[in-house]
Amino acid sequence: MTRLTQDDLWGVGLKLADYDLSLIAKTNLSLKQIACHASGIKVNIFNDKSQGNLIAVIPISGGEGLIDGFTQSVCSIIQYLGFKAFITEETDVSGIAEGIAKEADILFMADDNRFIAFDKRKGNVIDNAKATGRGYASALNGMAGGLSGKEVLVIGAGKVGTYAIEYFNELQAKIAVLDINPEKTKNLSKDISIELNFREILPKYKYILEATPQGGGLKLELLHPEAVIAAPGIPMGLSPEAYEVFSNKVVHDPLQIGVATMLAMVLL
Repeated sequence: MTRLTQDDLWGVGLKLADYDLSLIAKTNLSLKQIACHASGIKVNIFNDKSQGNLIAVIPISGGEGLIDGFTQSVCSIIQYLGFKAFITEETDVSGIAEGIAKEADILFMADDNRFIAFDKRKGNVIDNAKATGRGYASALNGMAGGLSGKEVLVIGAGKVGTYAIEYFNELQAKIAVLDINPEKTKNLSKDISIELNFREILPKYKYILEATPQGGGLKLELLHPEAVIAAPGIPMGLSPEAYEVFSNKVVHDPLQIGVATMLAMVLL
């Protein structure tokens, strides 16, 4: 997973209501609805499950160490969605043991390589990359008023981009993919268009999902004038000038959509 910074996470837990309102304004969907649509769970079932699941968020100190605000942000998002959640006092394996001892049903934990949600009763493991890809694809679908039959460009065919492609296929969108590494696109379905020239093709596409770790690549002068963009990449894919113009047509956050969708998916 992309390693977040303390600056990325500043204020996440305090601004969830405002963030949710911004999502509704842009996508006509709340954070909960985006997550439920992405996972295939009905909102009423999601709400019912909030009453029977306790969630532990485990701080993991391996690798480069703890990120200030990470576990607090994850816990706040889960609580905002109506679930009981707590952060374990212990870290690592001791934290997992503490979560189990306190009868948590679902464990959230992340190291430098993976961020997962684990349902210890059913054995379900949901990876953040899959949840993020599907969650942002769901958000773009909301912004587009439905993507069936519409052209959508996925920039970046890594894990997040690949899972977004999976969801766009389910929506019956017309998918094009651009990645600087041809190895990542060679095994994609023949129904998917492979684009090669970033500067030439970008202005053609109104609906874009940008899933790379290269910030600022979407320049204002290259974007379709009516572009609508889901940007899960960290740092954000738009240049500052492009974001200033397109801010009302861009969905981007450090954790919210990914965590919400992880939660919805692990409940299935």
